[in-house]
Amino acid sequence: MSKLNDAISEIANLPNSDKVNIKGKYYTTVDTRVHAFRKHLGEDAQIATEVIHHDDTRVVVKATVSVCIDGELRVLGNDYAEEYRAAGMVNKTSALENCCTSAIGRALACCGLGGGEYASAFEVDNAINNKAEAPKAKEKTKGKYKIESDNKAVVINTDDEEKYLHHLRTFLADPASEECKRIFKLNKDTIIKAQIASTNGTKEAYDKLLEIYNEA
Repeated sequence: MSKLNDAISEIANLPNSDKVNIKGKYYTTVDTRVHAFRKHLGEDAQIATEVIHHDDTRVVVKATVSVCIDGELRVLGNDYAEEYRAAGMVNKTSALENCCTSAIGRALACCGLGGGEYASAFEVDNAINNKAEAPKAKEKTKGKYKIESDNKAVVINTDDEEKYLHHLRTFLADPASEECKRIFKLNKDTIIKAQIASTNGTKEAYDKLLEIYNEA
C-alpha cells in the first residue's frame, strides 16, 4: 500500500496555491486528487461510479475505489452523493456530472485522499456562479482541445495538450462505466483528431485510450 500512502502524502502536502480558495477555506479539487491517485497507482487501481437513482428531480451516485492486491481488485473505500436538479445553477444543467464528481471525491476521502478543508456543494456552486460569465462564443472557439459532457456542455476547452490528456484520463477513468462510455462516444472524433495531430510523445497515450474503449 506504499503507492497509496505516497498519493495521500502528496495531497496532504499540497500548498494552498494549488488548492481552490472558497470563502477562506482551501479545497483540494476532485480532479487534483484523482490525478494524484492515478499518478501513484496507475493501472493497479479503479474508480467506478454507479447511478443509483436518476430522474427529473434527484440524482444519487455511488463511487467505489478499488486497488489491486495480490493480483485481485479489492474495494478500498466507497461513498454516495446526492444532488437535486433545482439546487443551484450547476445542477440545472449538470446534476449527474456534479453528483459523480462529488461521489468520487467522497470515496477518495474514505481512502485518505481528502486533502484539507471540504467545501459544501453550496459553497462550490455559489463560488462558481458568482464569477463573471465568459462570453459563450469564445468558450466554443478558443481551445484546440475540448471535452463535452453528456448534455453537450463543453467542460474542458484548452490549447494545452497535457492538460487535455490529464482531463481525458479523469473523465474516462473507468472503461466499464456506462457514463465513461457515453462520454467517450461523444468525444471520440475529437480524440482521433488529437491523435492524428499528436507528437511521438503523446501519440501512445491516445492509441492506448482508443484501444481500451474500442474494446469496451
